[in-house]
Amino acid sequence: MICTTLTALGWLFSPLAFAQDPVDLGVLRNSEVQVVQRRIYAMKGATEITASAGVIPFDPYTIAPKAQISYGKHSSESMAWEVQAGAGYGLKNATYRTLDSPAYGKVPEAYRYLGSVTGGVLWTPVYAKMNYQGQRVFHHSLYVPAVMGATVEQTVDENLVSNTMDRFSVAPTLGVGLGARIFLHDGKAVRIELRDDWMVQKRSGSDTWALKQNVGIHVGYSLISGGK
Repeated sequence: MICTTLTALGWLFSPLAFAQDPVDLGVLRNSEVQVVQRRIYAMKGATEITASAGVIPFDPYTIAPKAQISYGKHSSESMAWEVQAGAGYGLKNATYRTLDSPAYGKVPEAYRYLGSVTGGVLWTPVYAKMNYQGQRVFHHSLYVPAVMGATVEQTVDENLVSNTMDRFSVAPTLGVGLGARIFLHDGKAVRIELRDDWMVQKRSGSDTWALKQNVGIHVGYSLISGGK
């Protein structure tokens, strides 16, 4: 019995037993965390093409379904440039139809979204992983788009303007938002983005200038290629 106990203790404290212990890395500095948390989906040098469908739902008088295509290039893991081209059509909402009804008879000077061309930068400060019900891990990133460009809109009621060309407004535009990429596989990702575009709009019907917002919600499918 004593021999058996001594043998067991000898095995427990043998170099072989100690070799089974995990390696102690000690305390890591923040700059060293990337050693043990390596990105699976690297973006530096990658090209990203995205097709999106969306809606501009918060205009006081219209709601506009929208389609958008974008092309971008990632210069680093956190910075990229991108250009976007969008097209849609603003439809009268319930508020517009109520004001335009016989009960009120007051047609608002409303403009509907037709299209936009913008470009700018995407800043991606967050890359992370999320676990879904302990069965699947999704890699994702959060980004902030900042863009500038032009937006084309049209008066909803053509009778407010006598000249056909005056029905259209081409407005300088600045936009900022928040978005997320959810990486799938083989260079594909789902993008979800909320962006607030501000424009300075000339309204010919009332001969005034107006500051208008188009808040768009987009869901897209990205093809990513050429990364390291």
